[in-house]
Amino acid sequence: MKEAILEGERHFVISEVPEPVLDSNEVLIKVHYCGICGSDLHTYIGGVPTRYGHKYSGEVVAVGSDVTTLKKGDRVTAECALSCGECFWCKRGEIGLCESFYLYWAQSPCGFATYTKNKYHQLHKLPPMMSYEEAALAEPTAVALHAVNQSQTKIGDVVAVLGLGPIGQLVARLTKVSGARKLFVTEASHSRINLIGDIADEIIDINTTNPVDRILELTEGRGVDIVFECSGAISATQQSLSVARRGGTVVLAGICLHSIELLVSTIALKELTVRGAMIFHSDEFATALNLIAEKKIDVKPLITAILPLEQINEGFEKAVSGDGGKILIKP
Repeated sequence: MKEAILEGERHFVISEVPEPVLDSNEVLIKVHYCGICGSDLHTYIGGVPTRYGHKYSGEVVAVGSDVTTLKKGDRVTAECALSCGECFWCKRGEIGLCESFYLYWAQSPCGFATYTKNKYHQLHKLPPMMSYEEAALAEPTAVALHAVNQSQTKIGDVVAVLGLGPIGQLVARLTKVSGARKLFVTEASHSRINLIGDIADEIIDINTTNPVDRILELTEGRGVDIVFECSGAISATQQSLSVARRGGTVVLAGICLHSIELLVSTIALKELTVRGAMIFHSDEFATALNLIAEKKIDVKPLITAILPLEQINEGFEKAVSGDGGKILIKP
């Protein structure tokens, strides 16, 4: 079978490799679509040979001897978060905080391949009317849902989403489903601005408008109830504290790997709640799948490119450019 393997900085090679060998509790999946994740980009740029391709959908082609809940031909998508299942955090259901999370992550099979495998309990059958393309966005929808749940957004809240990459796009849609009264979004990419459509009450193009000044103007100087930082950018992370109202909540859903200067006293003086959002819980994945199946949110418009495995480098470079929405690879 074919698999994309990173060999050096920003360079995948398509190699012939053996098919995965199943343990008794595992399932072999023929991959139909696998999405490029923002978290893949950091290691892609740095040439780190780790796991790539965790947002996938596909068809069951074989099952281990202990698997009774799935059979050949079933259509599935997978939870990407692999955990030990035994540490303090796993027993609380907080698998994204597992003490061995990154070890398990690095050792798990790649989704940018003809076939991949997963533990049967981490697979979800697709609802009858759901396409493989939509199912490949179940995982990022679960990540976005976890961020919204972390915020405790309620009916009538005024919300700002900073950054309209795929996670920001999904967070914006989910806050509306959760009852947000007003939604303001900020973004630099015109293609991503176009993707948000009429979901937002105001779209702030940060190339021409100061987002802090405009959001404060829109809220009569108070700021918003909930801020989601979804870009991972230094500037947006700094702005998130400024646009939150007194007593408001800031959720950091983007991954910023840089040191940032913050006036930390702002958190105390404004009595802000600042929360991180990492991966999702298993029940959130199931909920995300149902939200897509029931058309509560429409993820299809967020898919802006579908490329064959042989063009995976082109797909990653598109993602690195920060333009467009979700890019799917079709092995």
